[in-house]
Order: sequence, then C-alpha cells, then structure tokens
Amino acid sequence: MKNSCLVLLFGAAAALRPSLRGIRKSVFYATSTRKRTQKPKAPPQVKDEIPIYTASPTTERVPPHLVNAAMYEAELEEEEAARAKDDLCRTMFARFARGQELLRRNHGAPVLHGPDTLDLFVGDLAAGGVAPDVIELLQRMREGAMLNGAGGTQGGRLQLSLACLNKEEEFQESVKEAFFREGDVHFELFPSTTKSIESFCSLLAAEASLRERPIKILLPADAHYAWTNVLAQYEAHPYFKSIDLAPGDDLQVLRETRFRPGDLVVGVYTLANTVSGRATPVEWFQDVLAYCEGEGASTAHFVDAALAGLCVAKDTLDMRADEDVAEILDGAIGLVQSGFKDFGPRLCGNQAQLGDDCSMAWRTTFDFRTGLSSMLFLDDAEFECCSHRNERGLQNAVAGGAHALIKHAPVTSIPESPTLAFLLYAREYTAFRKESFEALCTKLRAAIPDEVDYELRPLFPLLHLEFADADITAALTDALMATYSLITIDAEPNVVRLWPTPTNHDVADAIAAFFE
Repeated sequence: MKNSCLVLLFGAAAALRPSLRGIRKSVFYATSTRKRTQKPKAPPQVKDEIPIYTASPTTERVPPHLVNAAMYEAELEEEEAARAKDDLCRTMFARFARGQELLRRNHGAPVLHGPDTLDLFVGDLAAGGVAPDVIELLQRMREGAMLNGAGGTQGGRLQLSLACLNKEEEFQESVKEAFFREGDVHFELFPSTTKSIESFCSLLAAEASLRERPIKILLPADAHYAWTNVLAQYEAHPYFKSIDLAPGDDLQVLRETRFRPGDLVVGVYTLANTVSGRATPVEWFQDVLAYCEGEGASTAHFVDAALAGLCVAKDTLDMRADEDVAEILDGAIGLVQSGFKDFGPRLCGNQAQLGDDCSMAWRTTFDFRTGLSSMLFLDDAEFECCSHRNERGLQNAVAGGAHALIKHAPVTSIPESPTLAFLLYAREYTAFRKESFEALCTKLRAAIPDEVDYELRPLFPLLHLEFADADITAALTDALMATYSLITIDAEPNVVRLWPTPTNHDVADAIAAFFE
C-alpha cells in the first residue's frame, strides 16, 4: 500500500513538472536568426480601398481681383524679360556686324578675310582663262568647305577614303614645290598655327628622347607668342630645352649655355612679326647659329611665315624692304604658313540685311567655312625618329601613322578640306595678292599730297606708311582708328601700319579726305 502511494505521488509530481524539452525548444526559436530577421508580411490590400492622404494646410482664400492682378503683373514681367532678351540679341548682332566690318576693313593686324577675297580670286582665275567647269568646281568646293570641319582622321574619326586629296602624290609634289622645295620632304595640314607649332615641338621632344642627347631651340623675342606657350610645356623635359633671345643682343645668353658635339640647335626665324610685320635680323640670326656651330653643336633653322597666309612666301620677297631672307628660306628644315589668314574659318553674316527691322537678323545666313588652316612643311632627313616609317598602305597614308610628325603630334592633320584644291593655284593667288597690294600703293601715292614728307615701306603682307612728322601720324591714326582699327607701336610713332587686302582699298579714299 505504501509503495502504491509513492508511485502515485511521483506520477503526480512528474505531471506537474514543466517540460525541459519544451523550454529548450522555445528558447531556440526565440534566438533564431531566421526568426529575428524575417520581415513581417504586409497585410493584404483590398482593391477597393481608397488611400487616405493627410489634409493640406489651410491657407487664406485670395480674393479673385487680387489673383487677376498678380497674374497680370507676372505677364508684364515675362513680356519685359522677353523684350530685354530681344534687345540684347539685337545689340549683340549689331556689335557682331560691326566687328565683321572692322575685320573686313582692318589695316593693323592679320585678319580673316573670309569668302570675299576668295570670291574675287575665283573671278580673277576665270578672267585668266581657267576652264568654266573648273571655276564651277572651285565655287562648289568653297561652299562645301564645312563638309569635313571635324578635322582629323587618326583613330577612325573620319572614314578612310581614296578621295583624300592631301595624300595624292601629284598634289603633294605640286604644293611642296610651290611653297617649300622639291624632294623628300613632308607636308601636313593642321587646324591652326598653334597646332602646327605644337606638332613640330612634339617631334623635337620625341627626337631628343630617342637620341638621349640635348636638342635646344632658339626663340627670338619677335617670334609668335604661340611658341612660348607651347615650349613652356616642355620645361621638365630632360633633353629638350628652349633658349630665349633678343634680336640684336650680344649673345651673352648663349655664352652662358653649354653646347657639346652631338647637340642639335634649332633656331626659329620669323619672316614677318605679327604686330610690326618685320623679319628677324638676318645677320644677327646667322651669327647666332655660327656661334653654336663654333661650340660644336649641329644647327638648323625653322621659318615661321604664318603671316604670309596662302601666298607663296618665297615669291613675295621682292615686296619686302627690310631683310634679304632668300638664303634663310632656301636652307630651312621646316616652314609654317597659315591659310586662315586668307579665307579660312570665319562666321559670316550679311550686315546689309539688318536694317531697321531687326527680325531680318534671323534670316541672315551664318556659316562656318573651314579653310586651309595651317600648312607645315618639314625636311625630315635630320631626324632619326622619321627614318623608320612605313608608308605602305592607304591606312598609314591617310591616318597619319606613317610619319613621326603625326605619330607624336597632339592633334591629327586635316586631309580632306574641300578648299585644298585652291592650293593648286597658289602661284596664281600670290600674283593676285601682289597685284592688289601694288594697286593700293598706287592709290596711296595719289592720295597723299606731294608736299607731305612720307615713305611707303612694303613689308608684304603688311604696308608701312611712315611720315616724317609724328603729329601728322598721330592725327591720321586718330582719324582712321574708329573705322580701320589700326595697331600702333610706341617705338615707331611715325608709322601707320596697313594690312592691304583686295577688299579694303577704301582706306586710300579716307586718307585722301584727311589731307583735303
């Protein structure tokens, strides 16, 4: 009996004791990662349920007459802003038209003559007996000069084509013989004078690195400012250095410079300074190169004739009264001339259509004409980096990979400008410009009274009109400045600088009126 009671007692206790297994199970699920990170399910949405938005803040009701007044005021402000924008547009267009007129008549600095000069030249070719169908083609080329305005072919930017006139052998020989010289020389066309200079300097830098020998470039102070800007990029180059010189100095800078056998010295000769129109003194320049040769260095020189434009520089030397540069041109390893000085890229507008109705301005035709830009000629026999080129295949010829000048250039050449065909008539264009230059000189001699002491000094493409009396020069400059935007130099107060083009001979009439 006693045992039975104990069994019943232990059974009851076991029934009342909590289950440890149940506790462990509940703790496991309570601390489970799966349960802790599980996102709660979104409550089911009822399709007919309408979303409830918070109420907008209450605002005061504006009376209708005040609302109408505010709307009217806003409309007036919009109309005033529109009128101000129209007035600004008219002002800008009038200023642009005035600027274009100043450029056309400018006599102080090299300017973009635009299509006017080119039209006159085409007419001159027609009068000279050029076939009518060729004249028509030249006109179409001038109108289509924008076709390849993007410029450059390296990297597949333009489709490679057999129509690449710049790479035609007969064309190359014709242009090189006219502007530079016959033989194994290289010719490329770049977007601007600065890009031609950059390409030439990059070639010198690559040559210096290949030789692991110094190349020094002599830069007279009368050189175009682009040379200084470009050469500043190579200040850290271990072998390529520039030396600044002042024309006429005593060569003290060179005496402080170390030259050794194997060094290459390249002098930059300026045919016509951008401002003064004068050439680098020939005798001084030759003395500079002779000194470097005496120190053991090899010398060469590069001619910057950018100001000559598309005129053949060596054919205009008879119209320069300062220096005899024939020998310098004949012995140069390189030459740069800039075609945009003649009929290159220019934004053209028809000022005559402006009138009083300024809405006509929007019907005026504007177009960019991508011209011949900058021509670079190079006799590459001196350079080792040019001796391993492979000129086989159209791709190498067109894309520029065949020559070190293009391989190391910061920009690519422009081989497909339609106006390239005008280079075939480079000598005719030079004769056309010289004839126009002489015609202006004749008109000026007739415009100035005999009792006035003056001298006409041709520095093609510029013309110096120098008076003995500085007061006459100052008065004439003041009279012409507003119309012709002359450039004056303090060191030459007696000189009026003219930039003769076929389109601005009316300056002779203005000078004649001044002396009346």
